[in-house]
Amino acid sequence: MPSILGMPRWLAFSLLTILVWGAWGAVSKIASEGVDANTNQVFFTFGLLPLIALVWRSSRKRGGGAGRRVGIGWAFVTGILGGTGNIAFFRALIMGGKASIVSPVTALFPLVTVILAVTLLHERVGTAQKAGLALALVAIYLLSM
Repeated sequence: MPSILGMPRWLAFSLLTILVWGAWGAVSKIASEGVDANTNQVFFTFGLLPLIALVWRSSRKRGGGAGRRVGIGWAFVTGILGGTGNIAFFRALIMGGKASIVSPVTALFPLVTVILAVTLLHERVGTAQKAGLALALVAIYLLSM
């Protein structure tokens, strides 16, 4: 399996995600000082348009089928959920939340993912992961004080 800078590709992309989303959280606070949450979301969406065009162009080369249509439907639902979460995030910042607190608290969204993965997808969570989830709940409490 190919690597990037000597690390697995998935890890390199995960680290890039941390970097980009971390910057996004700080920039969102700056934007929230000038516009309301709904306007912020609209312009956030406009900012996605160049990426949408790039991804759409590259994905059309791979073909289609029924599985692709189902995947597009779920991707649309993902967009609605993500956009709703963004609006809530932007509102938290506008209502006086500090980026240094709001971003880490909302970054604990994987807790919900784990619960849904266990209940709906029947994935298993080990003892170490359960301890990590408990620590994440403690982190939410500590960050909100």
